[in-house]
Amino acid sequence: MKRTIMLAISVVLLLTAGILATVWFTFRIYVPENKCAVLTRVLGESLPEGETIARDPGQKGIQEQVLGPGRYFYNPIVWEHELQDLVEIPAGDPGTWEWIHSLDERQRDELRAGTFKFDGRFPQIGVVERLLGTDSPDEQTVVERDSGYKGVLREVLTPGTYRINPRIYRIKLHPAVVIPAGFVGVVTNQVGTEPTGMPGAALPDLRGSETESGVDDELVSMVRPLAKPDEKGILANVLQPGVYFINPWLQRVTPIEIGFNEYSQVRISEESNQRIAFPSDTGYTIKVGVTVVWGIDPKHAAEIINTYGNVDRVLDKVIGPQLRSICRNIGSNYAARDFIKGKKREIFQRALTEELQRVCGAKNIEVLLALVREIEVHAPAGGGEGGEVTEDLKRTIQQSFIANESRLTKQKQREAESKKAELEIVRKQVEIARETITAETRVIVADIGAGAEKQAAEIDAQADLEVAGIQEEVAKLDGRRIEILGAARTDVDKMKNQAEAQGYKLLVDAFGSPQAYNLYTFAENFQPESIRLFYAGEGTFWTDLTRFEEAGAAKLLQPKGTPD
Repeated sequence: MKRTIMLAISVVLLLTAGILATVWFTFRIYVPENKCAVLTRVLGESLPEGETIARDPGQKGIQEQVLGPGRYFYNPIVWEHELQDLVEIPAGDPGTWEWIHSLDERQRDELRAGTFKFDGRFPQIGVVERLLGTDSPDEQTVVERDSGYKGVLREVLTPGTYRINPRIYRIKLHPAVVIPAGFVGVVTNQVGTEPTGMPGAALPDLRGSETESGVDDELVSMVRPLAKPDEKGILANVLQPGVYFINPWLQRVTPIEIGFNEYSQVRISEESNQRIAFPSDTGYTIKVGVTVVWGIDPKHAAEIINTYGNVDRVLDKVIGPQLRSICRNIGSNYAARDFIKGKKREIFQRALTEELQRVCGAKNIEVLLALVREIEVHAPAGGGEGGEVTEDLKRTIQQSFIANESRLTKQKQREAESKKAELEIVRKQVEIARETITAETRVIVADIGAGAEKQAAEIDAQADLEVAGIQEEVAKLDGRRIEILGAARTDVDKMKNQAEAQGYKLLVDAFGSPQAYNLYTFAENFQPESIRLFYAGEGTFWTDLTRFEEAGAAKLLQPKGTPD
C-alpha cells in the first residue's frame, strides 16, 4: 500500500513538472527591453462587419493593444505573437542647431523666399497614421484618435519611447517647429472650414506708378482674409520663439525674421548696377545709390505674409518699386548742383525717408531710414562732351565753394585778430585787478591781525581778573569751611566731655560718695598677682604689687639687727 502511494505521488509530481515545463516553454512569451509584442487571436468571436481591429480580447484578429517588455503566458493554440521594435522619437541636440547669425547670403535669400530650413538635430515628432479601420464618412485625411477611422491622427507623438502596433499604425518622423530668437512663426491652417466674413482689402494698384516695378495682376486681386482658429488659411496670431510640436498635416509654420534688415539699390560692379536714375529739373541725369533699413513688426507678420506670400515679394512689389518712384518724383524737383552740395543732398535724403515711411507704413512695413550712399551727375549730352560739361559744372561749383570758403576764412581771421586784441586788453585788466586785490587783501589781513592780537590780550587780562576773583571766592569759602569744621569739632569734644562728666557724676551718685566710687574703681582694676613690696628703710613702705611676695620673704629672711 505504501509503495502504491509513493508511486502515485511520483506520477503526480512528474505530471506537474511536465505541465509546468510545457507552460514555461510553450505558453511563455518573453518580450525584451527594447521590443513590444503584437498579439493576434486565432480563435474567438468574429469581428463586426467592417471592423478589422479586435478591440475586445475575445475577438479574433489583430489586437489593438501590444505587450511591453516582460514575461507573459498565452495559449499558443489561441494566440500568435510577433516581436516589433519600440518607436523612439528623438529629442534632438540643441548644440547642433544652426541659427541666423551663421547663415550665408544664399541661405538668407532662401529664408526670405520661405524655402530655407535650419540645419541641426532638432527635436522630432511622430505623425501617426492609422492603417486599419473604417473610412471617414466625410473623407477627411486627418481624423481623431478615438474615431476608429483610417487616416492621419490629429495628435502627434512628442520625443520619447512608445509601444505602437505597427500592424495598425504607421509612424513618420518630422522635425518639430523651432522658432529661434529674432523670428516669429506665421501659422497656416491646412485643415478646416473655408474663411467667412468680409473679404480683405484690395492691394493698391501700383501698375501706373512706373514701368520697372514688376507689379503683376496677382497683387492687384483681392487679399484673402486672415483665418479664424477653426478655418483654413493664415492665422492672425504668430508663434513666439520656442519649440512647438505641431502636426504638419494640420498646420504649416513659416519662420519670419523680425526686426530691421537692409535693402540696397547700389552699384556692385559695372555689370550689376542697380542705382536709381532720374532727370533733374535742369536736364542733368542723376544716379543715386540708396540703402533702406526696413523691418517687419511681429504683430503685422501674419498680415504681410497673407498679402505678399513671402519677404522677397515685399521687396520686389513694395519697397523696390516705391523707392524708385519716390526718388524720381522728389529728385526731379532738384537742380543738378543741389546733388553736389551737401546741404541739399541732406534735404533730399530726409524727404525720401519721410515719404517712404509714409507709403510703406500704410502697408504695415516699417522703414527706419533711407540712406543716400552715392550720387553721380551726368550732363544731358552723351559722350566726351557730356562728361566735360559735367566736369565744368562740378569745377564751377567747386571754385564757387572755394571762393566762398576763402572769403569766410578771411572774415573769420579778421574776427579772430579783433577778438585776440580784446583778449589781450582784458588780460592786462585782469592782471591790474589781481595786483590791486592782492594789496587790499594784505592791508585787510594786517588790520585783522592787529585787531585779533588786541582782542586776544584783552581776553587774557579779563580771564586773569576773573580767575583772581574766583580764587578769592575760593579762599573765602575755604576759610569759612575751616571755621565751620573747627566749631563743629569743638562742639563735638565739648559734648563728649560733658557726656563723660555726666556719666561719672551718675556713677558717683549711684555709689553715694566719691570715695565709694574710687574704691569700686580700685577693686575692679585690682590684680593681686602683680603686687610687689620693697623695703626702703625704717618708717617707709612702698608697695609694688608685682613683687609683694618676694619683698615679704626677703623681710623674713633678713637678719635681725640689720638696718632696713
